[in-house]
Amino acid sequence: MTRHAFVAGAGGAVGEAAALALLSEGWRVTASMRRQREDIAARLQSAGAEVLLHDLPGDGAWAQAAEACDTLVFTPHLAITLAALGGAAFQEKRLVVFSSNNVAADAEAPSYRALADAEDQLRDRFANIAILRPTLIYGDPRLVTVTRLMRMAQKFPALPLPGSGRALAQPVFHEDLGRIAAGLAGPDAPAGTFAVGGPDIVTMRELYAAIAAAVGQSRLILPLPRFALSLAARAGFLSDEQAARAESDRTVIAQDALPLHLAPRTHLREGLARLFSAMGGSPGGG
Repeated sequence: MTRHAFVAGAGGAVGEAAALALLSEGWRVTASMRRQREDIAARLQSAGAEVLLHDLPGDGAWAQAAEACDTLVFTPHLAITLAALGGAAFQEKRLVVFSSNNVAADAEAPSYRALADAEDQLRDRFANIAILRPTLIYGDPRLVTVTRLMRMAQKFPALPLPGSGRALAQPVFHEDLGRIAAGLAGPDAPAGTFAVGGPDIVTMRELYAAIAAAVGQSRLILPLPRFALSLAARAGFLSDEQAARAESDRTVIAQDALPLHLAPRTHLREGLARLFSAMGGSPGGG
């Protein structure tokens, strides 16, 4: 029997990747997005998805569409997911949601304490839940952090780097996350909390250099000392939490064991090249 998944946030990079991964594995997919994006809808429909528009959490129509599904995959921010599911009676269904590795890496920050609380509330309501905690997600122009750095590397001779650049990073490619979400959607997949990072661990300086190399440039990397971070936070260029994390590692903090066959496999160099291609660039093109 063909299983049916409801994917919320299918207009985003990770949501689309999850929907496409489910379709490739033979699932029937209802792909829900907030705004009509003809290009994304066309890709999903071409792959076999039913595309619907819903405004979460306030649009009760999404619950009617999800009722017929075996599994719910929610890729929006966890606060939106919690608000949407707060009044919905889907406790018997498989649920896959997205949080952040920073819930463990930066547990005292107010925003991540709020995420931890949202996780707890969802665990209390849904016994059959998989919570994904990704590190820095990249690979699609809709994901702004690395995309913005790539555009800067194309235009400017230097890249400002918050902190010394010695902190470690473990970026994860968005399609790997989509594949993992699809792999955890089935009835026999384990429940739990799964921290997810890519196969490569690099320093922040190495990450910035790799971004520049992906656009065919060699750029000067300018570490910003603590006083400069404070000024940037006061000016609104960084949040206080971002400034405080400048010297903190951004690598996976293991929770429950992710099944080995679902481990991320896209290496950073390949992922950055694919992102630059998706941005319409070619190495050395400026």
